[in-house]
Amino acid sequence: MKLLISCMKCFQEFGKPTDELSRVEFCDDGRYEFTCSFGHETLTVLQLQKFEVLFDIGANAILDGYYREAVSSFTSSLERFFEFCIKVLVESTAVTEAAYIKTWKQVSNQSERQLGAFLFLWLYSMGEVADVLTNEQVSFRNDVIHKGKIPTKEEALKYGNAVLEVIRPKICSLKQKHQEEIHKVIFKHLRDSSKPSHENKQVATMYIPTIISLGSGESDYDKKSLEDCLHKLNGRRLCMKNL
Repeated sequence: MKLLISCMKCFQEFGKPTDELSRVEFCDDGRYEFTCSFGHETLTVLQLQKFEVLFDIGANAILDGYYREAVSSFTSSLERFFEFCIKVLVESTAVTEAAYIKTWKQVSNQSERQLGAFLFLWLYSMGEVADVLTNEQVSFRNDVIHKGKIPTKEEALKYGNAVLEVIRPKICSLKQKHQEEIHKVIFKHLRDSSKPSHENKQVATMYIPTIISLGSGESDYDKKSLEDCLHKLNGRRLCMKNL
């Protein structure tokens, strides 16, 4: 899974993007530093949240025939989505950032504690019980991740769709009630990813379309099945190969 980045300094100097694109691997911190052929040193920060990237990694794994890796990435996407929800919901309270960070460290290595924190924060803030994976889906996930089960393509697709069904309605609910808090969480992500940076580097932000997207404005975007999304994703991959 690759990311194409152009030089924003070239865009500023020449008034239009150049044909030069840097092809980079997705990284954990969302920071992409490179030097173009004109000697411009730039830093590009990916605006996407980690759960958005991880789900696309899982989708790409299905296209490449790695179904066990797809299930693992979909699972990680869901867990990081719960973390994102916790950040957004805490942002609507008087809790300080320092207090949140200190508390998160106590649950950061235990997914069950994170799930519990999410469930009660969601209940308190949204006034409803949050839908999560069923016991059957959790059992399947555990068999794949912890017991070495090798899933079929159909099983990976079914699980991916189940994760979509958990995440998508919650994104809609968060946008309706906590849009400002979402923006604050994204701003903090961009702020943290931009540091440290050097004074002589142009810092730019970048957004790309993903299957799970906080930024999509399409009315039917969240209604597409994973199979439909894979068809579109495969088309984008073919285009990138030709660049």
